[in-house]
Amino acid sequence: MSENGFGDFEFERKFFVHDVPDVVAADPAPTLIVQAYLFAADGYAVRVRVQGTAPTEVDATPAELIDALGESAVGTMAAKGPAVGGTRYEAERALDGLVAGQIVRRAEHVVAKIRYSFWLDEDGWIIDRFLGANAPLVVAEVERSGPVVDLQIPSFCATEISEDERFKNEHLAYQPYSDWAEAYRRELALVGPQFVHTLGRNRISES
Repeated sequence: MSENGFGDFEFERKFFVHDVPDVVAADPAPTLIVQAYLFAADGYAVRVRVQGTAPTEVDATPAELIDALGESAVGTMAAKGPAVGGTRYEAERALDGLVAGQIVRRAEHVVAKIRYSFWLDEDGWIIDRFLGANAPLVVAEVERSGPVVDLQIPSFCATEISEDERFKNEHLAYQPYSDWAEAYRRELALVGPQFVHTLGRNRISES
């Protein structure tokens, strides 16, 4: 049981971002994440991840990115359940970094991204800049120890994708963003920004 009393449940909201915002400069040491989805169906997934300090050169294959992390890489394995209302079951356990790296480099469905972390107001935010076949996707995410309600949403968040299955990492591993990016941007231009209104009062920042 975790300290927040919710065990292996995570509480987060995600947003589509047009371009990497300037605020990422607040993170002096972004993280490279390379992760493989060994199974994904109906909202359930099994993921193996290796991560570490992002190298300067990220225009590379997943295997080359893992090599760049070296022996300092940290490995994890996670089992996930379907997300409902910004809540998802996720049990994550540590793996030896070298073993995790060997698993990921042999996997077929892999996602690589650079993660920037920073604080805005009372919340910790991350920006994920996806690499490879999922470029140029940029996603913002906020996570709390309990339901993410009454959220101050930064102006760089174009629309909420918390409940859009297409943007889940396991979906991106099988259906990369580059395959449907143009169609999605047309869709967004047509329907406009959308935000979840069942989690308290949303406050949209003007700057």
